[in-house]
Parts: sequence; C-alpha cells; structure tokens
Amino acid sequence: MSWADDIPPLDAYADEQPAPRLSVVSADTAPTAGAGELPEPEPAVDIPTVDVAGVLTNPSPPPAFIWTGRVPAGHVTLLSGHGGSGKSTLALQLAAAVATGSPLLRQDTTKGRVLFFSGEDAAPLLRLRLASICKSMDIAPPVLAESLTLLDGSSEPVLHRELSAFGVRTLEATPVFHRLAELVNEHQPALLVIDNASDTFEGSENDRAQVRGFVRALTKLARETASHPAIVLLTHTPKASVGGRGESYSGSTAWHNSARARLSMTPVKDEPGAVTLSLDKLNLAPMTAQPLRLLRSHGGVLVLDESAPDAEQGQDEEPAKAVLTLLADFNRRGEHISPELKARNNAWKMLHPEPGFPRRTYRAAGPLFAAMRGLERQGMIERAEYTNEHRKRYQEWKLTAKGWEGIGETAPTAPTAPTAPTYHEGALDADSPVVGAPTAPTYGQGYIGEKSAHNVGAHVDAEVSTLAETQNGGQP
Repeated sequence: MSWADDIPPLDAYADEQPAPRLSVVSADTAPTAGAGELPEPEPAVDIPTVDVAGVLTNPSPPPAFIWTGRVPAGHVTLLSGHGGSGKSTLALQLAAAVATGSPLLRQDTTKGRVLFFSGEDAAPLLRLRLASICKSMDIAPPVLAESLTLLDGSSEPVLHRELSAFGVRTLEATPVFHRLAELVNEHQPALLVIDNASDTFEGSENDRAQVRGFVRALTKLARETASHPAIVLLTHTPKASVGGRGESYSGSTAWHNSARARLSMTPVKDEPGAVTLSLDKLNLAPMTAQPLRLLRSHGGVLVLDESAPDAEQGQDEEPAKAVLTLLADFNRRGEHISPELKARNNAWKMLHPEPGFPRRTYRAAGPLFAAMRGLERQGMIERAEYTNEHRKRYQEWKLTAKGWEGIGETAPTAPTAPTAPTYHEGALDADSPVVGAPTAPTYGQGYIGEKSAHNVGAHVDAEVSTLAETQNGGQP
C-alpha cells in the first residue's frame, strides 16, 4: 500500500466553501481621502470645543456660591489654618448653616444636603461640637439631621495613597474614596466637607503631580455629580507662616494653584482666641469678601467680633444701639440681665423676645453674647452687683454713662432712700404718719412678764411687721 491510498477522492471536497479573498477597491469607490491614501484613524482623545459664537446670545450662567462670595459651587475650596485655630468648628458651622439655609457670620448660604467626612475627629467630638453649634445657632438637631450626614472616617481616613512599584511612584484612589463617591452620588449634596488633607492625602504634599492629582480627583467628583457640590478641603498651615510670614498653606504651590478658592484663618497677634478669616484666592468672581474678625463664644463656636470694625456691614452701630436701648429699659425697670451665659436671665433669654430686638443681626445666642462683651470692652456697659430678696449677691449688665450717651440719654441719678414713717405715741395707725423714725413704745415702771424690758425690741419688731402687712394688703 502506498501513501497515495490515504488521500480521499476529489468529490469529498465538493461541499466545502472556498476561503474568502480580500477584495480590491476601485478608484471610483475608494474614500475621498485622496488617491492611494488610507482613511484617517479616529483620535485617541477628544478635546471638546467651546461655543464662541453664542457667548452673548446663549451666555453661561454666573458662578453659584454655597456661601456668598467665599465658597463656589462645583469647585474645590481650601480652608487653611493652624492646629486649634477652629477650622473644623467653622467647617461644621458652615455645614449646619447650609443644611438649614441659615446665614453664617451674616453671609447667606444656599440650602442643600451636606456630607461631612471627618478623617481627623471621631464621632464623640463631632457630636460635642455640633451640640454647641445647635445651641448657638438655635437649630433643632432633628431638623438638622434631615439634611446633614456626618461620616466618621477617623479609623480609615485615606482617600488617595501613594504606591511604589519598580521605582515608579503613583497616586491611587483608595476603596474609601470610591465609597465616598458612591455616597455623594446617592445623597446629591450641595456641600461636601473633607477634614482634612493631612489625614486623607497619603502622598507627598510637596510633589506637584500628586497634589494636582488629588485635587483634580475631587474636582472631577464635583463635576460628575448631578448636584455639582462645593467641596471644602481643610488643610494645615505651616509653622513658618505664624505672624503672617510665608504662605498660609503647607507643601507644594499646587495646593493653591489647583483650588479655585482659598480661605485662611490667621491668629490675631496678642489676642488669644481671636482669628481673622480672609479670602486669599477666588478665580471665579471678583474678591469682594472682606476679612472677618472672629472670636470663640460659649462652647467654642466662632462668632463675629462686634467690637471690631466690619467693612462689610456698615450698620454695626445700629444693632448695638438697639441692644443698648433695650438694656436701658431693663435697667430703668429694675429688671436684671445676667452676664453669665448659663443663667436663666442671660442676655439672649431676656432681650431676644423684646420688640425692637435686632433679630436679623443676632439670630442666635452666640453672636449676642459676643456683642455684649464687645460693648463692655468699649465701656458702654459694665457688670454691677446687686442683692436679691434672699440676700444673695449676683451680677447684672448695667449701662455706663458712656452707654447712656450712646443712646442719646442722660444716665439716671440713683434714687434716694425713702424716709421711714413714724407714728403718734401709742398708735400704730397707717393713716397717721409723721416725719421721723418710729419711737419704741414705753411701759410702766416695774412692768414684768412676757413684755419685760428685754423683750421690748421683739415687741416693736412684731408691731412694725404687722404694720407692713396692713400696708401691703395682708402680704408679708
């Protein structure tokens, strides 16, 4: 048998189809790219073009702000400050204001949902601060909870981490960042606060590319979310900037260049507890926001320093004058307003319900308490001591002579003590007073018994007490 015997006959291949061949395109049906040229490939990256012709007929909307003139929507804003300057508290105040649509430091906010990611402080401290803020801003926590979500990321705060492989360093988003992005897409907030960069950014703060990558990732998150939230990222200020030296942010200049707005909190020299909040950068609109001088009120909440000139508010004197006028009315009536913040008769509880109280300026207790301290520093009011009916000593706010002049009035003179009435000998009739001190009744010589000489004083006291009851309609 030869090898040819294993070859099948030709009719075995009758049902098989021939292999396809490449067709030849004639010049008449070829693409119009030119004779002998292949069609151009699609670009790997598409760069969108901007409509120039319609900038007047179809203009873009002006930039929106979550906090008027300071925090733009849809962009990243840095809030920088030294440790302990109050960054976290101010950011939490902003979160509460946006969640309820309340003004913050007399500047309007845009109401919306808020996500607050805390990579530094755990839940107990967050709740403690928020309790003080609710009291100061007069916010009901159940109402606040409807629009504010606090995220405790202190146990795993890193959103972006540097990875190194074969000598190449890259910055990668962590699972925590991806989960945060999911929550942002779920809640559609108007504001996202990230506290703070030193905990959430685990890369080199001096590496320009890494810093830009982190800020751009946050910007992309804002742009790709339907609600276009403002993102406030808290950053620490380097020690070299104390006293106004150096920049108010730490690390590469990419932090400053990549953010569209930047706020900084600077301690006031020689005044512990006082800080200045300033707008250091705003790319989207003119920088019209003036620096604000802030003080810590009861509970650590930051309020405006009413004693400092405020370039944004030309009417600061009018609210202060209204407070002085109300306090003057209380002083005239002999009603006491306590300087103690926790007292039942503190300034907020006594003045806030009164007609003429400047509610637009002092929407909460904190700003009013700060205003009272400012008036005290200006010498308009002072702390005075009084004794109540139980002979206990307390302090109250009193207008000074300068304060009375401030409302266009003269300080009232102190009332003179009334002259005690006296009565005819042997009579205790309230209808027959005579000038002079009352004389003690006399008794016959040798008078003994219950009304002996050593009880004469007690007897007189009892009769005077009876007289007082008669004059007061039987009331002791």
